[in-house]
Amino acid sequence: MTPVADERVTGAISDYRPVSPLAVVALVLGICSAMALVTRFAWVVPLVAAAVAIAALADLARPGTAKAGRLLALAGLALAVGFGAQAVTGAVVDRWIASHRAGAAARAWIDAVRHGRPAEALGICGAAVASTSSTASLPPDPTETDVEGRRLERFIQLDAVRAVAACNATQPEVTSCQPLGTDDNAWMVRVLLASCGGGEETLRLVVLPKTAAAGTTGVVERWKVVAIDLER
Repeated sequence: MTPVADERVTGAISDYRPVSPLAVVALVLGICSAMALVTRFAWVVPLVAAAVAIAALADLARPGTAKAGRLLALAGLALAVGFGAQAVTGAVVDRWIASHRAGAAARAWIDAVRHGRPAEALGICGAAVASTSSTASLPPDPTETDVEGRRLERFIQLDAVRAVAACNATQPEVTSCQPLGTDDNAWMVRVLLASCGGGEETLRLVVLPKTAAAGTTGVVERWKVVAIDLER
């Protein structure tokens, strides 16, 4: 080997810097942060990725450190922040939309009852609405007219339905709309009936989305009242 070639090899070896393992791990975790968009259980991944990326950048910034990988750490940090922020923002927006739809379904049910349209209110209900304030429960949707009439009559006799019907033109106050569980599918809507002469009675409605086929338009999400309870 000539002296010139030997000098080049020596220079290349002296310029070599090993890649920081933390930077590589930060990049991998940053890519895995995309799982946070699928499930909330993976929200911890962007946090860990960001922490590892910051640790890698701090390690690379130390004086005398002969390591490469700053761009890898920055890329991992950017992916973690991006996917994490998108996951949280999407969850907040979805929660707000679900809360709005649950409240709208509850108000539609209340308006139908207090305006004397029990059949419409019953149509908003699920197949088996039960009220803990009454022993009456509704059987599955029947096909016979007489059974449908008995079902509607039993529905009207529910204590919660009678309490809302007493409101007439008075609009009861919806005090809260909170999710049941962690999936935001079922919502508990509380309605204060004090303005209807119900004292401190509170109507509790459990509302959740039901999917139904709509021909060529695809699947339509319809919110249903699946449980009614009158809290005294």
